[in-house]
This record gives sequence, structure tokens and C-alpha cells, in this order.
Amino acid sequence: MKIVVSLSALVVAVQAQSDIPAFLAGLGPAPATDPRFADYQPPGEDDVRSPCPGLNTLANHGFLHRNGKNMTIPHLIEGGAAGLNMGADFMAVIGAVGLLSSPDPALGAFDLDNLDLHNFPIEHDVSLSRQDHFFGNWYDFNQTVWNGTLSYFNGETSTTTPTAAKARYHRVQVCTDTNPQCLYGPMQFILSSGETGLYVQTMSSPVTNSAEISYVRSLFEKQKLPSDLGWRPSAVPITLMSLGEYIVELYAANPDRAAEGMTVLQDSYADALVDLAGGANALRNLTNGISDFLDIPGL
Repeated sequence: MKIVVSLSALVVAVQAQSDIPAFLAGLGPAPATDPRFADYQPPGEDDVRSPCPGLNTLANHGFLHRNGKNMTIPHLIEGGAAGLNMGADFMAVIGAVGLLSSPDPALGAFDLDNLDLHNFPIEHDVSLSRQDHFFGNWYDFNQTVWNGTLSYFNGETSTTTPTAAKARYHRVQVCTDTNPQCLYGPMQFILSSGETGLYVQTMSSPVTNSAEISYVRSLFEKQKLPSDLGWRPSAVPITLMSLGEYIVELYAANPDRAAEGMTVLQDSYADALVDLAGGANALRNLTNGISDFLDIPGL
């Protein structure tokens, strides 16, 4: 299905000031003096949030709209870069997928709680910090679920890829053992592996792939950037390719990988997200052509 999205106000503003390449070239993490890093505000009564800790955290600090509403792709790209040094390729694709959850994608924006839709397009079973849909309230942080994930890092001060792999696969095993409606296949594998890659790389970098546990806990438990603990955004952008490379390493580190029976390549993560967006042409329409200027694996 071909989806045509109208230009949002922010896209118009970007194009009026310069052009898409110039907009993309100006992206990067905000300076350490940016007051938003210290200005953490939990959501208010009329604010909305998503099942994604990263997006929620950006909203809690004002890098995205604090009310969690009217998320356009340029806004996501700019806020993701400023707060977490997320690559424009990742944020554009996630934004396009997010638009599909909106009641009216043609408006060019979605609200964070639109992402609560089960298994479409971002929410999934086997979350590291949310319970499965079958058990109810699959969108809010669940301390019991998170404790199970965190237990694998007991005694460690930083994450390692082997331990992160075991913690992720633990959630798969819990789902298949206790959830009679557990939905876990190649797409859920990619999404859950990407979830691990995101917390590891945003709380460290694609170079080290080892995040301090205190940083990770702040991200999940408080949905707060741990700048007060010494964290700074990665100097290297976190991209679809860096996450894809990490997912390959993560899968190789899983001692039970034969049981999952997957074929995992560096492009697998990008391919899965582009497929969720409806393919290259739909992605181009959803992003108003921004995707044409991005280095997206497989396109």
C-alpha cells in the first residue's frame, strides 16, 4: 500500500531555511552545557509515553515534545541526535514505522502512545522491561520483568555482550514457557535484539559496546539520561549499521543460538525495519524524501 504523507510544518521550515542535506549535516549531540540534559521531568497527567524507554527518555528531557504528541520525522531526527546521538537513518526509519501506528498517517505525525499497538509496528513480546501482551499492561515499565533481566548482570559494573545475550534470551525463554500466546519469530528476534543494541550503544558507544550498569538502570527504571552520573552521548552516531553489527555479535554470543535457528546478517536489522515501513518506496513517501539522503543498508 502506497502511503502519501503531507509536509509537516517542521519539514516546511527545514526546506525554507536550507535543504535536506544541510539539515542532516547540522545534526549531532547537544553540548554538555545544554540544560535539557539536567532538566528531567517525568510525564504529567496529560502527557503520553510509549513502550520504548529511549523515546520516553528523550521526551522526559525535552529533546522530544514533553507531552509525547505530534512526533514528526524531522523532529525525531533532530531530537534523537541532540539527546542520544542517534543516527538520522535510524530515527527516520523508526519515525516512518511510527507513523503507521497513527490513526491518520497522512498528517505526518504520531503520538508516543500510538506505539502501544501490540506487535505493530514496534511493540513486541519478550521485552526486556515490559510484560508480554497476554498478561496485560504491556506498555509500562514492569519492575518484576526488569529484575529478571537485570539479574544476569549481578555483580557486574558494565554490560558485556555475552551477558547481554543471555539476558535477552532469558526473556524469550520466559515467554515461550509461560505465555500461551507468545509471539516470537524472526521479526520479534530482530526487534528484541535491536532493543538490547540500543541500550548498550546509547549508554556507551558503538565502539565500546559496554555500558555502565548504573547508566542502563537510569534509562530503564527512571527513563532518565544519566548525565548526573557522568554519562555523555556517544561521540560516534548510533546507526542502523552499528546496531546491525552488534546484533550479529549478540547472536554469536548466545549459547542457545541454535535453538533460535536464525540467519543474522549486518543488514538484517535495517531490512526488518524498512519492511515494517512498507518497503523503500513507502519509506520515501513517509519521510518526504529524507530517506533518499541517508545511507540505509539494503536501499
